[in-house]
Amino acid sequence: MSSLKANQNRHLMRQSGFTLIEIMVVITIMGVLAAFAIPQYQIYIGKTQATRVINELGQLRLSVEECLQTGRPVIGLGTDECDPRASASNLIVGGSQVGVVLPNNMGVAQMSNPLTLTTSITATISTQVHPKLAGKKIEWLRASAGSWSCGSNIEAVYLPQSCTYNDSL
Repeated sequence: MSSLKANQNRHLMRQSGFTLIEIMVVITIMGVLAAFAIPQYQIYIGKTQATRVINELGQLRLSVEECLQTGRPVIGLGTDECDPRASASNLIVGGSQVGVVLPNNMGVAQMSNPLTLTTSITATISTQVHPKLAGKKIEWLRASAGSWSCGSNIEAVYLPQSCTYNDSL
């Protein structure tokens, strides 16, 4: 009877835990999944940052339209000048066009001055972003009829559908 119990105990001891092969298979599967997931995550981060800058610039279109409609084409803080109210961003490089001191590592979009019917709003992407976006440009360009179009020299995979790839920027 005691030899039967010893055999059962040995059998139970052999069945507890994972074998080295099982652990290696799990690690291999996790490695394959990570090989696909990490690049997709990096693309997602790049898209998010590019979309954020495009939206920040897009908000300035309304200010430009207001200044054009009220006959204030010169950018500045004077009574007859246009203050586009550009918000500082850590994703953009560029100094204030109205003389406001910006916090360190912050920048604002640049606009053609004076504003015209074909004004452009341009941003140069800072280095505090995905490496594929650093130093690239995004531009909102106004057509004389009043419509706006977005273009960028950022790779198309990182751009939202509202913005097109333009190698000439």
